[in-house]
Amino acid sequence: MSDQRFPREEKLKLRNRISALFEQGKRFQQGPISVLWMVSPWPLERGAQVMVGAPKRRFKHAVDRNRIKRLLRESYRLERLDHFKDKAPLLIAFLYQGEQPVRLEELRQHMAAALGKMAERAGR
Repeated sequence: MSDQRFPREEKLKLRNRISALFEQGKRFQQGPISVLWMVSPWPLERGAQVMVGAPKRRFKHAVDRNRIKRLLRESYRLERLDHFKDKAPLLIAFLYQGEQPVRLEELRQHMAAALGKMAERAGR
């Protein structure tokens, strides 16, 4: 059985890595999710480091933003499977750009498509 947790080592938190991702990363849109990714120049313990975000302009209440971020993390955790095992490490940002919050099932479909597209573009 695969590891279903979302451990600390898989969370993108370091400022220099986040700024490198936003400066040098590649972007694409998958439904309401904007994906920003790049191959990591740093060695990583896990196959990828991920961050999620929701805009304050669109979602004024912190409760709404936190729910969207929680759903993004959960959909990534459920859909990542072994996409990044034994491959080049990636830095990824999932930014929710939709107008309204979506259900987990819809978000999982978009997340699976985004991970597949990312793996395809990374030449795997």
